[in-house]
Amino acid sequence: MLAATEWQPMLVRSLVIAPWSFPSVIRTNLIDDLTLVPMPPWWQSPWALAAFVAAAMALLWLLVWLGRRFRPAVASGLPPTPVPDLTPEFLRRLAELRGKRTELSAYDLAVACSQILREFLEWRLQVAVTAQTTREFLEAAAAKVELSPHAREGLGRYLALCDLVKFARHGASAEEQAHFLDAAEQFVRQSSGGPA
Repeated sequence: MLAATEWQPMLVRSLVIAPWSFPSVIRTNLIDDLTLVPMPPWWQSPWALAAFVAAAMALLWLLVWLGRRFRPAVASGLPPTPVPDLTPEFLRRLAELRGKRTELSAYDLAVACSQILREFLEWRLQVAVTAQTTREFLEAAAAKVELSPHAREGLGRYLALCDLVKFARHGASAEEQAHFLDAAEQFVRQSSGGPA
């Protein structure tokens, strides 16, 4: 048995270093005591590995199935036409613009066509288009299911041409000016579900 004077320093050291080893001797060879935990024998079986893979695949299938079941249905094509149907109003405005085409400059015609088309898209797709730049709108439209990739591409070319005339003051020939009106009218008719 240790005398009181002999174990007091050991007590202080054990409380500071390892409080769980209170009156016992401090062990310094802890690294040597660590050994790898052997794997249970059932884990080495190929059947256990096959069961693990099957369980993981079943869990993955369940997650995919639940994701598809509870995901909101994606509408194919354009959403139903909002009520009231303003398509005739947009077509009337384009027809009025066609009548004034000779009086308007290429710049004024591009601005008016672009504005009518942007207002139509805002009404038809229920998105804020008039406050966005062409690039912002096309980036947002890329995520929209309602617009087909072909329609987005054509709309992008049309708006880029309008921007070229509006901002770069690029002149437009009489054919290009007619194209402004024809393309806008065709897009409005196709997007409203009517004949092109």
